[in-house]
Amino acid sequence: MEEFEREMAHLLEHPFAPHGGWLHWASRWGIDDFVAWSWVVIAGLVLFAALATRRWQLRPGRLQNLVEWIVESLNHFCRGVIGPHGDRYTSLIGSLFLYILLMNLIGLIPGFTSPTASLNMNLALAGVVFVAVQVIGIREQGLLNYLKHFAGEPLWMAPLMFPIHLIGEFAKPMSLALRLFGNIFGEDTIIVVLAMLSAFLLPRFLPIPFQFPLMLFALFTSFVQALIFSMLTAVYIALITEHAEEPH
Repeated sequence: MEEFEREMAHLLEHPFAPHGGWLHWASRWGIDDFVAWSWVVIAGLVLFAALATRRWQLRPGRLQNLVEWIVESLNHFCRGVIGPHGDRYTSLIGSLFLYILLMNLIGLIPGFTSPTASLNMNLALAGVVFVAVQVIGIREQGLLNYLKHFAGEPLWMAPLMFPIHLIGEFAKPMSLALRLFGNIFGEDTIIVVLAMLSAFLLPRFLPIPFQFPLMLFALFTSFVQALIFSMLTAVYIALITEHAEEPH
């Protein structure tokens, strides 16, 4: 019981610290635990893509069918949110969705840590979305028209409106980062606390995983949070490309 109280005190004292995992040794080389696990997710995605596309066939096997279904579903999703030209941005939005989904889910495995339980990791994702949306907006509207959008009307108020609009543009993806962080960090923290209760309060011959129902719910919310982040990114792109010409 004393050990449980010490763990709880440490958790409350360092709420943004990782809960511990198999890659905690990476900190010896100055690598954050969350960053190390994000690299594991990246490596898994790269390996899956390499295996799935190694032998592309006219009569696809199960793995190729799965990849084609994922790509087609993401294309349909992007076209539904952005418009007929939405599949231009499937690579960005689809990568965000799969990356965030796996980072959410990996923390449910004992000994693993969800990278999205880190605010820094989510702010980095928000930064990617911010830069991507600005680049897309400049490409679709032209630099001059895009700057006019920031200047607003009337033009003499541009010195005031420009920084306000710029802050507003960055606030959109930042809100996604904060929402994602709050949900995943909160879930992971509660799961850790319930797992500690199971370990310290119950007889060893009758282990009852208190955290199991929440882990089942976390499977659903992990998907929902990845979907929300990706969907709102698609909405931001749709708003910035609403005047883009439809492909012939």
